Amino acid sequence: MCIILDADCYSRFRNLDNEDMEPVRKWLDNRNGKIIYSNTRKFKKEWEKGGMDRWVIERKRAGQLKLAPPGVEEKETELKGKVRSNDAHIIALALIAKVKVLVSHDIELGKDFKNYVVQGKVYKTKKHKRLLKNDLCP
Repeated sequence: MCIILDADCYSRFRNLDNEDMEPVRKWLDNRNGKIIYSNTRKFKKEWEKGGMDRWVIERKRAGQLKLAPPGVEEKETELKGKVRSNDAHIIALALIAKVKVLVSHDIELGKDFKNYVVQGKVYKTKKHKRLLKNDLCP
């Protein structure tokens, strides 16, 4: 399965002492799934701002990231003004890539994700580790 890692979780994810992100790191390291991403400007800017550039390169080499199919920017444009959050690019990525799990603490994004993504679930804490299933990445 694929998940989306929201920018608001980058520092938590990289912090090896963060217990809530431990199941996500373990799931990824055990090759049970991948983090989906898009090569759009918005995602690249978030990675850079969040200090994730090097991490992204390492994860690509390890085969732990998956590039989304084309169409994310077009879907984002379509969703702008319709979603509550300022994360239309995340909802667009989920819809284009058919991803059902988002790792995020953003409340408004979580609401949008559940409203726009059929059977969409949001991982926030280690209590949600049941959402991390084996690799069924579409």
